[in-house]
Amino acid sequence: MAAAILAVISPLSTGHDLAIELVEVTARAEPRSGQLLSEAPVTRPTHDAGELLRSVTGMTALRRGGRGFDPIIRGQSQSNLNVIANGAFSYGACPGRMDPPSTYVGVDSFDSVSVIKGHRSVIYGAGGSGGTLLFEHLRPELNDSGLAGSITTGYTGNSDLKSLAADVAAGNERGYVRLFGASKHSDNYRDGDGDRVASAFDSRTLGLVAGIDLRPGTWLELSHERADEDDVWYAGNGMDAVFADSASTSVKWVQQALGAADEVELTLYYSDVDHLMDNYTVRERNTQPAGMAAPSSSTTWGGRLLATFLTRNSEWRAGVDYRANDRNADLYMDQGKDRDYDMLVARMWPDAQQRQAGLFAELDHRLNAQDTLRLGLRLDQHDSRAEDASLSAGMMGSATPARLYQQFYNTTDTRNDHLGLSAVLGWDRQIDPATLFSANLSRSVRTPDSSEQWMARSAGGNFWVGNPDLDPEIHQQLDLTLVRDHGRLEWSATVFVDAVDDHIERYRAGSADLYRNSDATLFGSEIDASLVVSEHLRTRLGLAWTRGHGDNGDLAQIAPLEARLNLDYQRGNWALGAEWVASASQSNFNPAVDVDAPTPGFGVLHLYGHWNLSASLVLEAGIENLFDRAYAYHVNAGNADPFNPEAIRVNEPGRQGWLKLRYQL
Repeated sequence: MAAAILAVISPLSTGHDLAIELVEVTARAEPRSGQLLSEAPVTRPTHDAGELLRSVTGMTALRRGGRGFDPIIRGQSQSNLNVIANGAFSYGACPGRMDPPSTYVGVDSFDSVSVIKGHRSVIYGAGGSGGTLLFEHLRPELNDSGLAGSITTGYTGNSDLKSLAADVAAGNERGYVRLFGASKHSDNYRDGDGDRVASAFDSRTLGLVAGIDLRPGTWLELSHERADEDDVWYAGNGMDAVFADSASTSVKWVQQALGAADEVELTLYYSDVDHLMDNYTVRERNTQPAGMAAPSSSTTWGGRLLATFLTRNSEWRAGVDYRANDRNADLYMDQGKDRDYDMLVARMWPDAQQRQAGLFAELDHRLNAQDTLRLGLRLDQHDSRAEDASLSAGMMGSATPARLYQQFYNTTDTRNDHLGLSAVLGWDRQIDPATLFSANLSRSVRTPDSSEQWMARSAGGNFWVGNPDLDPEIHQQLDLTLVRDHGRLEWSATVFVDAVDDHIERYRAGSADLYRNSDATLFGSEIDASLVVSEHLRTRLGLAWTRGHGDNGDLAQIAPLEARLNLDYQRGNWALGAEWVASASQSNFNPAVDVDAPTPGFGVLHLYGHWNLSASLVLEAGIENLFDRAYAYHVNAGNADPFNPEAIRVNEPGRQGWLKLRYQL
């Protein structure tokens, strides 16, 4: 019922985008006065959406280098999260998740990011047991001449990162056209010990959003965005990305007062990702006599039809959705290291296909002035298959995917179908004008992803094989939240527990990475508080703790107790602030995925500020990791692979200064 919303203020609607607002709202209601929990400046230049979301209490992100941050909510990541941009689902193309979906979300162009922790609604597609991330372009606020826009340039030391972004819109009350683009170039950074961390990249984004009122009550919007990356270095991995190119298109049609429905919304989308990794183009590999290359692709399409019905005390939402994803990935040996691949070693994704069709309905009903009830139900049909599992790979066809499935799981299945039933029961209680209590009970179904089910990699005597017979995860969650507004002091406290049947677990057996089902439990708590000390001074505290344990030991990628403390001073056209980020040590880990050693705790200090030089010109600046501390988040693990068998923990950057200058049209 209560959903956390992280809104990145758009340069098209304000003079700067310094602030991130974290708000708890009731059900689908708009944020109201008295519900604001925190407001914290963006203390660092962010390069993809995963990195941006680290500032949200209860969230972290796995760092693999300078790009490819994989978000984690309350210990859940990857396909446990629904990532939706302008209504479109997207999936990365790298089997090792060097390019999670958040990589292709251009943080320079999206206006708002909504973070829904846990499974609180059935309208955002199947799965989403860990949460849902909604990225949206908003209708721009145009000036009297029908224009809006900004040009931003930035520089970050240490990595020598240079960036340039532009965002321009034109239109009138009937419609608009918006063009945006960004370019970034980064070298490798050095950590607090002065050691180089492989993290360089080149990236470019270009997009268009156009909307028009076809007639009163009818709105049509088209969005198209491209993201291209070259020469992306990854620390702790045996390969780097030669390129990663994505294109995404979505169309949204909104009709008000259609039949009995107050509003009907139809969204259609299509996205395509091409990705190439190898061990010789981006940086030289002295330890490997043979070149290895892994071209891969991912294609996603689908849509949603959503109808909304309003009564005096109720809001009904009902509809259908469909999602399809096809993935292909091969591993080649390239003796000449010239991309004239000499031998097919493995069909890692043998035309892995996933299909999902869903039917859902959800009701928000106000029982009285104090109580609001939410009921939601959805039914999904899932179909997953490895279409090319019998095709030859390697010499004499000895390593076909089908033979690997049989070797490690004694199964000949190359298709898996099932029905999934998800439900939500939520209750909001306005105890008094200043106090809100929220309870949410849910059941969600998470289908195995293409790697967990169909991966078929064999190289150098090492194996990574998916399990065709995996059962879907069943999550039963309880979430309790108390929100209190004392005027100058606002705070919220949350406790949660997630009992998981058939948790999908990656484990190590000899020289093979395999998958199995087991039972697991995740639980934890979060505290957010914001205090207005004076007219000019404000402080914010965020605390988050998660614990995850299963039948076979500790779960992977579980962050320890983490804290963020911000102190912000603003006067007139300028502001200064400091952020202290701290983490406890973590001795609970899964050696099959995490680094096989406890993670030390850390505390780092960041400084930041901004100055409105004029009505149109804003300067931002800061220093990260002021004391040049060598540190890493627990989840920063480079996964083991045949070219780099020992996973390493990827350190964060050492001390670095940054500047950003924005001109507002």
